[in-house]
Amino acid sequence: MSFKEELTQALRRRRTLMKQRPDRLHVRVVIYAAWMLAFGLSFAVFGGIQAGNLGTAAWWHAQLPANLLVSACVTLCQYVGYRGLERFAPQRWLDVLNGLRDWRYGLFFASFSIVLALLGVVVGLSLVETVWKMTEPLPRLLGRAEFWRQFLLISALVSGAMMLRYRARLHREQLQARVTEAQLKLLQGQIEPHFLFNTLANVQSLIDFDPARAKLMLERFTDYLRASLGQMRGEATTLAQEFAMLEAYLGLMQLRMGDRLRVAMSLPAELGALAVPPLLVQPLVENAIHHGLEPTIAGGTVSVSARTADGRLWIEVADDGQGLDGPRRRGGNGIALGNIRERLTARFGPTAGLELLPRDGGGTLARIQIPHPASA
Repeated sequence: MSFKEELTQALRRRRTLMKQRPDRLHVRVVIYAAWMLAFGLSFAVFGGIQAGNLGTAAWWHAQLPANLLVSACVTLCQYVGYRGLERFAPQRWLDVLNGLRDWRYGLFFASFSIVLALLGVVVGLSLVETVWKMTEPLPRLLGRAEFWRQFLLISALVSGAMMLRYRARLHREQLQARVTEAQLKLLQGQIEPHFLFNTLANVQSLIDFDPARAKLMLERFTDYLRASLGQMRGEATTLAQEFAMLEAYLGLMQLRMGDRLRVAMSLPAELGALAVPPLLVQPLVENAIHHGLEPTIAGGTVSVSARTADGRLWIEVADDGQGLDGPRRRGGNGIALGNIRERLTARFGPTAGLELLPRDGGGTLARIQIPHPASA
């Protein structure tokens, strides 16, 4: 990834609260340094025009560095304030704030930023008074109505710009979510016929020499269609419905693989009503079977589980197959995995995600984490 792409992603994540920042240190330094210089120069030029000394020796030697110092203090207060909130606030608070999709989101960030900016201005002016001796005593300055009018005017302009930027970003995210869901439906429409024909071909091949097994496979296939078609038509489902569809799908795979496929599923009863995007977990189960278990002679176990911790929902698909280092088979679900990541980001923001990890004891662990969703 190029530096420009890293910078773009970091700017996009800047107003998302997260415990661990994925951006590299030098990218964050560039963002805050640019912010500090832009505001410091803007206020220095504005003050120089007001005082009528823009470009003079006094402006260069005192007013410009003084404004840059105040801007640096404001930047430092913004960084410390937001990082402190991210590090010490409970995750469920951050998820609630990130999940706001109305005026409350902009109001929170505008208010919090104004408070931090005021703190930075006070600290900066104290340093300016100490170093340059160029301002009136700080208590007297803070008691002037003109100071507060200017500060509130600038704060209102910055807050207005933040609100407009948030509205534009929210509109883009909503459009991206619709595009991603449309892509999912298109992709699923391409995958389902292939799965349908393969299953019917297996049923046809079993009718002559094992009709009982063919009947059972057809029953399992009917259960799978009943569970999956309802999800494809909606924008949300419940964990209970998702697990019911997975159970029907894995039942089909067990009939095809026999004793080579073992299944373990764990869904606490209190999580069954939680709302999640439809068809979220099946591609992970397909990957576990296709890439992890089918290539091995002995097969193995696929485990699907859901749990909550620290205000988040965790869905895990584990297998004890050949693992991430094993040879990749063609015809996998790489596109579907990328689609899952895009759907999670579009619906829940960058704090949600999917990661593939080596499983302890061998095999692969696919882990989805999202902010704790509401019940359907």
